[in-house]
Amino acid sequence: MNRTEFNETLEQLYQDIENENGNFVKTFGNDPKMLEQARVMAGVSLMAVDRYYSNLSLLESKLKKL
Repeated sequence: MNRTEFNETLEQLYQDIENENGNFVKTFGNDPKMLEQARVMAGVSLMAVDRYYSNLSLLESKLKKL
């Protein structure tokens, strides 16, 4: 995922977290501290997933060269 896709996906996650009618708010409420923690966790999670798939792509490329 390139940086533009990463930022767009992160923005979508933030919108989902802050959506008053969304699942997150209905499940966890809309406490500002909780929402901020959720935004941080979303960012860290997205970075981890991005790194994971980047590494998978690298391994796939190396295997094709064998």
